[in-house]
Amino acid sequence: MVGNMKIKTIKYKQKGKNVYVFTADPNYIVKLVGIKDISKSDENFQRPYDEKRIEEIRQYVLGHDKLYKKGKDINAKGYIPNAIVLNLSKKYTILEENGETFIDFPEEKDLEVYDESIEVIDGQHRLLAFNDECKKHLAGEPYEMCFVALLALTSDEKKEIFMVLNERQKTVDKNILLRHKKLLHLLLEEEETRYEVISRLNSETDSPFSGRIIMSGEKIPHGIKATQIDEVLCSSKAMDKLTDSQNQISDKNYKKLKNYYEAWKNNYKDIWFKKNNTMTKIAGIRFITLMFPYIHEVLSSKGDGKDFRVDAFSTIVKEIKDSHFNDEFDIKKANKFDYFQQRRGIEKLATQIGKELIEENKAKDSDILV
Repeated sequence: MVGNMKIKTIKYKQKGKNVYVFTADPNYIVKLVGIKDISKSDENFQRPYDEKRIEEIRQYVLGHDKLYKKGKDINAKGYIPNAIVLNLSKKYTILEENGETFIDFPEEKDLEVYDESIEVIDGQHRLLAFNDECKKHLAGEPYEMCFVALLALTSDEKKEIFMVLNERQKTVDKNILLRHKKLLHLLLEEEETRYEVISRLNSETDSPFSGRIIMSGEKIPHGIKATQIDEVLCSSKAMDKLTDSQNQISDKNYKKLKNYYEAWKNNYKDIWFKKNNTMTKIAGIRFITLMFPYIHEVLSSKGDGKDFRVDAFSTIVKEIKDSHFNDEFDIKKANKFDYFQQRRGIEKLATQIGKELIEENKAKDSDILV
């Protein structure tokens, strides 16, 4: 005779169907589960079984995963607060006792009778992380998870629930995640510095980006997301010219960058953050920022301490405008349209123009010496 183990659950209804929520040891539940792997031609709706993903989750649960892949050596705690969704077979009995609801589960000694009696609708990789090895390394530390269960779903019902959970739900906006990481002090030193620069560019009234940067989830017409500018500042190496060995930026060096962007705004006042113009879309901001290290090098070579003012930057920006673009930054008329269709093209154009600037500056210096 099969022994039973009652697990208390919360019951609620949706469209006439009962839904049950309960907590349990995932190492126990996983022994009752039948996993379908569509990568092996199983007729199923689940995503392909991925052993690497399972191992990543297991290491996270055990506290071996770092919150960062480089920089700060901070290990994750290993929390998994979201629920795994299950389809229970007809083997399971729902019990109502004294106004409370229970699900009858088998005792450990009778697990074979219930082999593959549970199907995972969502969360199979999370659940499969809890094998005997994982339990051993947890060394008896209690680890329960939340489960949402439905009973004897049809094939169409299973597919619908899977689609709702995986297609209809939106992930948290990366911009909001960036802001939360800042508030929780989870940014690396270089990330923290870039965030402070972006915040200042957005909040200072004399900044060319004043009120134009979307710092979280707010709506700003023609605005640019903080995550986009952060990626551009990082990949362009612009910050390498401005930060010290501790990844900090002085107020003086911050003003260099602000003056630089102001120079571009001054040269393109009529189209700065104008609707549909490439200049202040992310492609244009990427090009401008990629140019910064080259222009910084040109001005650094002059060495009189005054060459990072707005007017000094403006002189070079005007040269670029006159030689390569036009007053409207119309990339089609300037025959630059193809460059701006992808990141690699923008990088290629910035490198080409940047090297030309440096060579021209060297030639001018040589003429002065002669």
